[in-house]
Amino acid sequence: MLPLDKLRKLGNGYNVVIRGRQVEVVFTTPTLGDAASDPELGDERRTIVIRGVIEGDMVKIIDAYVEDQYGYRGKIDLRDLELWIEYINKL
Repeated sequence: MLPLDKLRKLGNGYNVVIRGRQVEVVFTTPTLGDAASDPELGDERRTIVIRGVIEGDMVKIIDAYVEDQYGYRGKIDLRDLELWIEYINKL
């Protein structure tokens, strides 16, 4: 569970969309070349999408996936988001 107010305040490349009780957090990663400061490693970006449902003043994460530039989607195990959730809770 994440505090809704903290999700609303996210910046730094995060896009938070709220539709009714549905929440979608979208983040586009830097390219591998940018992340490694080596442009020869490539320019592919991936988009991480995290979806949740508002319950009171909290958001329950229900699913997440990563999408590459070709539209391929791979499911993210919610347990893999635990460090990110801790980071958001500490903001």
